[in-house]
Amino acid sequence: MKEIVVVTPFSAMADVTHRIIAENGYSNVGLLEAEPGNVLERARSAIDAGARVIVSRGGFYELIRSEFDIPTVEVKVNAFDLIDAFTEAKDAGIDGPIGVIGFRNVIYGAETIAKVMDLPAVCCEITKHSDIEVEVERLLGQGIRTFVGDNNVKMAALRSNGKASLVQSGSQAMQIAIQQAKDILYASRLQKEKAQQFSAIIDFVHDGIIAIDNRGVITVFNSVSEKITGCSRHEAMGRPITEVIPETRLLAVLESEQSVIGDIQTLNNQTVVAASRIPVVVDGEVRGAVATYQDITDVQRLEQKIRIKLAERGFVAQYQFSDIIHGSAAIADCIRSAQKFAAYDASVLIYGPSGVGKELFAQSIHRASPRRNAPFVAINCAALPETLIESELFGYAEGSFTGAVRKGKAGLFEMAHGGTIFLDEISELPLLLQGRLLRVLQEKQVMRLGGDKLIPVDVRVICATNRDLRQLIDAHQFRGDLFFRIAILSLYIPPLSERIEDIELLGQHFLREFAERYQKGRLSLSPEALAYLRRYHFKGNVRELRGMIERAVVVTDRRIVGIDDLAGMPQAQTPSDAGGTHFPDDMTLKELEDEYIAHVFDKTGGSVKETSAILGLGRTTLWRRIRDNRRITRPASDAN
Repeated sequence: MKEIVVVTPFSAMADVTHRIIAENGYSNVGLLEAEPGNVLERARSAIDAGARVIVSRGGFYELIRSEFDIPTVEVKVNAFDLIDAFTEAKDAGIDGPIGVIGFRNVIYGAETIAKVMDLPAVCCEITKHSDIEVEVERLLGQGIRTFVGDNNVKMAALRSNGKASLVQSGSQAMQIAIQQAKDILYASRLQKEKAQQFSAIIDFVHDGIIAIDNRGVITVFNSVSEKITGCSRHEAMGRPITEVIPETRLLAVLESEQSVIGDIQTLNNQTVVAASRIPVVVDGEVRGAVATYQDITDVQRLEQKIRIKLAERGFVAQYQFSDIIHGSAAIADCIRSAQKFAAYDASVLIYGPSGVGKELFAQSIHRASPRRNAPFVAINCAALPETLIESELFGYAEGSFTGAVRKGKAGLFEMAHGGTIFLDEISELPLLLQGRLLRVLQEKQVMRLGGDKLIPVDVRVICATNRDLRQLIDAHQFRGDLFFRIAILSLYIPPLSERIEDIELLGQHFLREFAERYQKGRLSLSPEALAYLRRYHFKGNVRELRGMIERAVVVTDRRIVGIDDLAGMPQAQTPSDAGGTHFPDDMTLKELEDEYIAHVFDKTGGSVKETSAILGLGRTTLWRRIRDNRRITRPASDAN
C-alpha cells in the first residue's frame, strides 16, 4: 500500500486524482473509492497496509479524522466549486429555491454565494451521512425540487425524483491537498528519523541520561540509566522523578536554575556515580532539567585504560602527591602549594638542588590537574645534544634532512597536546632554542623543523632547574623574557639538609623497596645507621640517599643494616666528609661503632644528652658503651 492514500466519495473525484497522480509521477500516492457504509473499513485496511497519511473531503474527511490517530488532510471546497454547482443547477432550470445540503466544510459560504448570484437557497448543515435522507425529504416537503451537495445528496435527491448538482473539488484543490500530505509525510519521516537518531545517541553513550520537564515528569531515560538505577525505562517514562529516583536532585536544578558539574552521589542506596545536572532553557525560561550519570567503577576502569594506553607510549605520570614520602613541614608546605598550582594551567618552575625530587612534584601536579588523563611528556634538556633537541621538541617535516622519517615526525610538544610537558634542566637549553620555546609558549603553535605549517598545541608547561636562573640571566646565558614566562608559578624544593626529619622516613621506605626487590626479607636500619644518615651531608639529596640504601641492601648479610653497610660503599663524598673522622678498612664492627660513638661524643663536648639524641641510643645503653669504650678519654657530662 502507498504511504499516502486518497479516499474519494465519487468517481469524478477519483478521475481527477488519477490524472494528478499520473501527471506528477506520485509513486507513493494511492487511491480508494468508498461509500458512507464502508469508508471506515476501507480506510482501516489502507492504514493496516502501511498508509501513513489519508486525504479525503467532506463527511469522509470528518469520519476518518475522528476515528483514526493518523494525519488526515482535507480536500478543501472553495467558492469557485460552489459557484460551478449553482451555475449547473441554474442552467438546468429551477422552479423555486435551491436546497443546499452538506457537511460544514462542503457548504460553508454557500448562502452568501447564492445571494450574490441572486438565487434563492435554503442551506442545511449536517453532521452525519444519515441526516442526508432526512433533510432531502424535509425540503421536498417544502416544495424544493433542486438540490446542491455531494454525491450522497445527489443520489438521495434523484431517488426522490428531484434534481441535483454535484459540488466537486477542483483539480487545484486536490493538488494542494496531496502536496500537503507529502509535506506531512516528509516532516513525519524527518521527525521519526530524528527521534530514532536521538534514541540511538542517548542509548549509545556510556553515561546514564535522565531528563524531566518543568513538572518533574521523566521524559528521557536511556538504557544506561536502567543499568545504573535498576529501574526499567517502561517503569520510569512519564512518571514523576520523585516516585522513581528521589535522589537525582533534578528538582533542585529546576528551582535554582543552576548547573552542577561533577557531583558525587549515590543512587538507590547502592550505586556511586559522578553526576552532572543542567537546566533546559527555552526562550529564557527553564522548561526542564537533564542529568548525566557515570558509574564510578566505569570511570575508574576507563581511566585505567587511558593510563595503559599512555604508558604504552611512555607518556604517563607514575607518581602523585600521596607518593611523596615526608615528615617535614617544609615538604608539607611544598605539597600544599603544588596542589593549588595543579588546578590552574599557568606555567610552573620547580627549582632546587639536584636529586630533591623535582620530577616527582611535576608528575604529581599533572596527576592532580584537569589534564590528568592526557599525556605527561618529560624531556631532560641536558641529555640531548643541541643538534637533536630542536627536532625532539618541535618535530620535523618530511624530507627536512637526510635520514628523516618519510612522513616527518611529531615533536614532544605535539605528543603532549592536551596534557603536560615537563622540561627538566631548562637552564641547559641553548639560547637559540629558548627563543623558539618562548614563541611556542606565547602563540600556542609549533612549526616543525623544515616545515611551513603552524600546528596548534594545547599544553601545560612545567620546567625544573637546579641552577639560579636569575644569575644566568645576568650572565646572558638565559633569556629573561622566557624566565618570566615559565616562572608564573614557582616552587622551591629544599635539600635534605633543610629537612632532616625526612631522612629516616625516606631511608626506611627505600630499605623496604630494595629488600623486596632483591628478596632480602625484612630488613631494618640500626640506630647507629640512622644516626649516621642524619649526620651525613647528602650532596645528591634523595637520589644519593636512595643509592646508598640500595647498595647497603645488596652488600649486607644481616637483618639489621649497620654503619659499615652504609659507609663501606664508594660515594662522591667520603664518610670523613660527614664529620672529619676516618674508618680504617681492618676495623671490626664493634671497633667501628666504638670509633663512631667516640667521634660523636667528642663533637658534642662530652654531652650524653646530645650524643644520645644523635645516635638514637637510650642513655643507659650509651653510658654502658662509653664506660667500655677505651677510645673515650674525656669525662661525660649529663648536664650539657
